[in-house]
Amino acid sequence: MDVTFYFNVKHREQALCQLVGKALAQRLSVNVLAASERDAHGLDRLLWEVPQTGFLPHCAADDPLVAVTPIVVDHRAALLPQRPTLFNWTDGVPEGHARYERIVEIVDRSDEAREQARLRWRGYVAAGITPKAVDMLELAAQRQASA
Repeated sequence: MDVTFYFNVKHREQALCQLVGKALAQRLSVNVLAASERDAHGLDRLLWEVPQTGFLPHCAADDPLVAVTPIVVDHRAALLPQRPTLFNWTDGVPEGHARYERIVEIVDRSDEAREQARLRWRGYVAAGITPKAVDMLELAAQRQASA
């Protein structure tokens, strides 16, 4: 299992849309696990609005079109269909995490988000998983230097 923490993210929601969009461009099907029904509705609205020139096709886990929809957004982990990738939008290690090949964690720059991420990191380590960290500030600086 591959768990990647993208940290020092300036706009968490924008990063989610970009990463989910990249997965979609690669013809991958993904799940997005929200912390609550309210958060799932917020992500639903976001995926209708971003990118501005279109939307990212998605539905809830109990939607009749779930089998043909590449992005599933829901707060009910047990209802999520089998997919290789999970974007974790909760404050904990997701229920059923072992069934995924890849889990993506997106962490903004706030102290609270960083502390929650540290707890999730330790939770993955306790489960025998060695997460990877990608510093988005460092990555942006490297891209600017090479341009």
